[in-house]
Amino acid sequence: MERSGQHFLLSPKVRDLTVTELSRIQERTAYKWFRQARWPETDGEAYCPHCGNLRCYEMTRSRFKCSAKECGSVFTVTSGTAFAWRKLPFKKMLFAIWFVANSVKGKAALQLSRELGVQYKTAWVLLMKLRETVASRRDEMVLDGEVEIDGKYAGGHVRPENRAEDRVDRRLKENRSPDRLCILAIRQRGVSGRTFTRVIREEDGDAAWAAVRDHVSRNAKVFADEHGSYNDVVGLNRMGRVNHSEAYSSEDGTNTNVVESFFSRIQRAYVGIHHRFSTRYLDWYAADIAWREDMRRTSNGGLTRSLLGQALKRPTSRSLCGYWQGNKPPDLIWEGSAAA
Repeated sequence: MERSGQHFLLSPKVRDLTVTELSRIQERTAYKWFRQARWPETDGEAYCPHCGNLRCYEMTRSRFKCSAKECGSVFTVTSGTAFAWRKLPFKKMLFAIWFVANSVKGKAALQLSRELGVQYKTAWVLLMKLRETVASRRDEMVLDGEVEIDGKYAGGHVRPENRAEDRVDRRLKENRSPDRLCILAIRQRGVSGRTFTRVIREEDGDAAWAAVRDHVSRNAKVFADEHGSYNDVVGLNRMGRVNHSEAYSSEDGTNTNVVESFFSRIQRAYVGIHHRFSTRYLDWYAADIAWREDMRRTSNGGLTRSLLGQALKRPTSRSLCGYWQGNKPPDLIWEGSAAA
């Protein structure tokens, strides 16, 4: 019996799909998982992704053909999704999704390649496709109620000189690495609160104003520290400010502890899992960690099914499909074009 007040990660509810149970399933069962996640409306029965025709018949090698004369499309369960042109067996892909979902602070490609017995390139692209998938949920995200906003710098470590007299103050802008970027985060308070992230070059007012304008309801109250980047947000929403040079929480209870706890997860992922974040893909890493933070009270089986369903609803990535053949995503750093 679960004790009152017990942490969710210590409860039996969190582990409703173990690796032992997953290892017992056959390839055909894993294939059914994919069909169920791709076509939940028809309980796994295929329908044409091009014309919507419900009358499709199964061909060899798990392919389907639309029976409509004007269409006649041939497709598979992964056609037009994030897993298009897959080569891995369905069971191995399901294992990969489970390993990713079950990792609280993220998954490293080198570790996944060892666990699955695949090349590093295969594991890396698969992880990036899943990160791009969860990052897409931010497009329509609008936070309400009480939200907190703050920025955290990540990456671009500058190694200190050996001799003390040769060292510089790495906090100064002129002594920072150009690879050091800021993760702007807006987090909604509450158990079901969501987290919006955006990677910017440095913490500034234009980026904060544009993020609040597009992703925070006008009825919400925004809490921030005394950094000057958040001064203009007053013109959009009601605000509460806390001066961190004096206290982490003011006498009336104003604080930004919720968004700071998210930043602690980013720090643990950086130090303990990845050891470094790629500047080009930092935006997807931050979005992936935000998704894990928001889904922290979901069981590992629920996370696996959710991630599988999202990936099968995500269109084929034009940035990652053919990545090792030279196809690369655009710059993911927000440069202010949306603030116009």
